Amino acid sequence: MSTANIDNTVMDEIIYYSDGQAIDGLWHRLDMFTEFSERKNNFLWTLERLLKEGRVKLHKNGVFLESPIEDQIETFRQAFPKDMKDADRICTKPSYEVPYEDFGMNVWWFMDSCPAGIAWRREDGSYEIAD
Repeated sequence: MSTANIDNTVMDEIIYYSDGQAIDGLWHRLDMFTEFSERKNNFLWTLERLLKEGRVKLHKNGVFLESPIEDQIETFRQAFPKDMKDADRICTKPSYEVPYEDFGMNVWWFMDSCPAGIAWRREDGSYEIAD
């Protein structure tokens, strides 16, 4: 796992406010990182940490991913838009204009190009799919 610029206090806050939300909730909680590549790296680091701690599982269409965590993160890394313009390109129909700023990264999480959604561990040990 690579290092991130997130201390434990901030991580606790991210978890508190993201718990139960769809996977884009993690992305939005990392808005303190304004550079796309830094935000992406911190998102992937946070997701990997949550997976390794057992707080979340990833799923595709309701089926939990069984591959090693490192492979799940690498799949995300490869599929992730290169930047905001790339996200807009992926998520906007050809010959249409982007409807609003950050449109692509608000939509990408729910498209087939996003490798997985998230499920959060509940107190009873089960996982609740959030998206």
